[in-house]
Amino acid sequence: MENLALVPVMALFPFLETENFLSSLVVLFPILLLMERYKNSVIMILVIAMTGIGSLVLAQTTTSPNNTGSTPETENHDGKEGQDKEFYEYYYKTQAENLPLKKAKLEYNLIRTLKKEILSRDYSKANLELVKKIEGSNIKYERVYRDSKWVRGFLSQMPHLNVLDYMYIVKHDKYMCFLTFETNPESYLQEARQSQLLFTGNDKFEIVIPKP
Repeated sequence: MENLALVPVMALFPFLETENFLSSLVVLFPILLLMERYKNSVIMILVIAMTGIGSLVLAQTTTSPNNTGSTPETENHDGKEGQDKEFYEYYYKTQAENLPLKKAKLEYNLIRTLKKEILSRDYSKANLELVKKIEGSNIKYERVYRDSKWVRGFLSQMPHLNVLDYMYIVKHDKYMCFLTFETNPESYLQEARQSQLLFTGNDKFEIVIPKP
């Protein structure tokens, strides 16, 4: 009867019949005792290790260069319109030390183009002497804008001229010249983008000027 009762147990646990069972039990038993004794310490070590790994991953995610969060480098400060841009430009324009240099650059650009236009129409000796006398003290000039009805009026009559941000009219004696610039002529020495010279001839006619 005892042999019959042990048959199912041996069938379920065949390793009990092996010769190494006792030797394996001798090796595993002290390990099991140590794990049972220090199980709290082992759990604490695992928790600390997992916490450190989680903090490291979070730090790498935060400092990743592919992070799409809003940072000062990604903010747009280059808008064409805005009070910040206007204030920045207005500040430098109103500085006393900048005004003489800006005025000198502007007048140089205007006079240079005006002389060129006059000589392109008449390269006579009289005009050569005339252009030598043109300087900042004997010219009148003004910046004009696209929202002026007068600007719209003469541009509609001269469609070859383009509207730009920097447009000026300069006058000397009988000559008037309309000029446009790609960039601010107060800041850079440059050639005019376009120019149109007007002057009265020797013959005078009665002309009816239409309203713009």
